[in-house]
Amino acid sequence: MRVDPKYLILSSALLLGALPALANGETSGVAPSAPPMAVIKCPGGTPVPFTSDAEQALPLHIIGPLSCGESVTVLSLSEGYTAMIRTADGQVGYVAQMYLSNERSVAAVVKTAADASAAPVNGAVRWASGAPGCDEFISHGRHVESITANGITVQVSLQDSGWKYRANIAVSNQSPDAVQVLPGIVTLDELTPNLRSLLATNPDKLAHTTTHQVFWTLEDALPSQSALANYSNHASMQDRLANRPSPVPDYLNPQLATVSTHHVAFERTDSVDVHAIALKTSSVPAGQITAGVMWFDRDSNAHELSLRVPVGDLVYDFSFSLEQKK
Repeated sequence: MRVDPKYLILSSALLLGALPALANGETSGVAPSAPPMAVIKCPGGTPVPFTSDAEQALPLHIIGPLSCGESVTVLSLSEGYTAMIRTADGQVGYVAQMYLSNERSVAAVVKTAADASAAPVNGAVRWASGAPGCDEFISHGRHVESITANGITVQVSLQDSGWKYRANIAVSNQSPDAVQVLPGIVTLDELTPNLRSLLATNPDKLAHTTTHQVFWTLEDALPSQSALANYSNHASMQDRLANRPSPVPDYLNPQLATVSTHHVAFERTDSVDVHAIALKTSSVPAGQITAGVMWFDRDSNAHELSLRVPVGDLVYDFSFSLEQKK
């Protein structure tokens, strides 16, 4: 699980400031006090992973999800990004320090989490910059759009390879129940200048092709202007990325960054297994994450596109824009 370092530094500093003796392992002549308490805060409005693994390496070893506003006992803070905690029912494990808060008002934390969830309209949640439950960030040089609703976070990035459109898709399930991820019903539609569906390409065909363009990146898709309505026309991307109202971790498939390249490369890496990084049909248990890549037909004239990812009872709708090709 990747987390933006600036949020780790900030959250760690706040927590360490509140709990100096525990963090530094200091002792004194004063009788030891009870272990400090903390409250679980949930960026994006979803429960957060509680693991038996201090490193929280993928795949996560989930003990169970921690609810927004839940009180926990902090047992130790490591030099990494996790803290050892004990829950009210006595379970001991690890949680990312960015999810711990020394706020006194549990009600305020819960309200903030609820406000950070996207509101469905007619069975769909649509990405809009600055809207509740919506986030954007840069992952390995690619612009990512993220939506959180009903305890589920879906993240996508979209690139033009010059041959196919490539979508990196991740689903983090922090809802109480397992959810189905079905690549066969994920759609990419061209909205302008033409209105049409762009068909997904079976990974089996890509695995046997000799072209190296399956991993090229000619252009990274950015949010369409229609999805930036919540910001003034003068807000730059840098401003938006520096002021994320609902920040969430990066759940995208990290393997893609190791194989994807720009078109200056002329040979495809033979060791790349297309099937290994492709998004697969799966049932994602509570507290788990799945991520993978899909490829779609390309239109060199496409400008506005909509990527729709159905998960659970909702359709997560992402709006992208590409420069018009001449």
